[in-house]
Amino acid sequence: MTTRPALPAPDHLGLTPGRFSAWLRRKRAPVNGVVTLDRRHLYILPTRGGIGFSVLLATMLLTSLNYAISLGFALTFLLAGIGMGCMWMAYRNLLDLRVSAGPVTPAFVGECAIFTLHVDNQDAAARIGIEARTPLSDASTETAALTLDGVSSGTLPVRLSAIRRGRLALPRVTLSSRFPFGLFRVWSYADLGLATIVYPAPEASPPPLPLHPQSDDADDGAASFAADDGIDQLRRYRPGDPLHRIAWKHSARTGKWLTRSGHTPQQPSCWIDWNTLPPTMDTEARLSRLCAWVLMTGEVSEIGLRLPGVEIKPGRGSAHVRACLEALALWPERRAR
Repeated sequence: MTTRPALPAPDHLGLTPGRFSAWLRRKRAPVNGVVTLDRRHLYILPTRGGIGFSVLLATMLLTSLNYAISLGFALTFLLAGIGMGCMWMAYRNLLDLRVSAGPVTPAFVGECAIFTLHVDNQDAAARIGIEARTPLSDASTETAALTLDGVSSGTLPVRLSAIRRGRLALPRVTLSSRFPFGLFRVWSYADLGLATIVYPAPEASPPPLPLHPQSDDADDGAASFAADDGIDQLRRYRPGDPLHRIAWKHSARTGKWLTRSGHTPQQPSCWIDWNTLPPTMDTEARLSRLCAWVLMTGEVSEIGLRLPGVEIKPGRGSAHVRACLEALALWPERRAR
């Protein structure tokens, strides 16, 4: 007679600790960018103070039963009722709060990137002592606190250290509260999918940028403009003309306020090129120097950026500077396709 081996119990029939932990920490996608802390996603447990309070109540109850102390019964049940009220108030403090993503501030390596969370309270009751905790790479936590009045909203700034360049994603944020007396801790999670860009740390004292004009006739155009900047390019001053357009020398010579009517000559376009750096520099040192050059010249001159596999055409302005910094931060992840 053969015996069949005993089959293991189906794993889905019971909730193992690992399965419970995975269920508790499962990610919940925000709906229209908003995470609502509803009843299905709020968790509550007693704190150490709450456990001590429960032990005290049990001791008082046993003592009152043993010695038939009527006043002890009354005090025990009164404190138990207060504890139950604290549990409801703690749970109510986070219930139906709406959490959404706010603006994100990029950072350079060595600084702190700031993520902003908007917390909206649509209820008439105030929400007191809301904490946002974010795990950090060094096993510590970043904590921000907020208190909201009835029917109001506020912001929770979350700061993360920018250790390396590239994309920096906001980890899961734990929203919790121990209001009113710290007997219970209520918490929930918010996964908003926020991320920002960490730029390379600019070199402290970079050498001058080697200029590479975009065209050979750029200087000729500037010189011809300077030659044409004569008296025929001037007109009488009009109220509202910017001060930097006033021709001070001509005004002093003629005794009349004169303003330049021509266009301000532009600096020739130049390239910030990876290949102009010494071959002995490592990758991060190269990116650090290129970042410093972009910050030095991007706002006032027309610059282009060349990296291995990446080329950004010459331009100027804050948007162009951000595009160059982003290319430096994401290289070699972002290459020309």
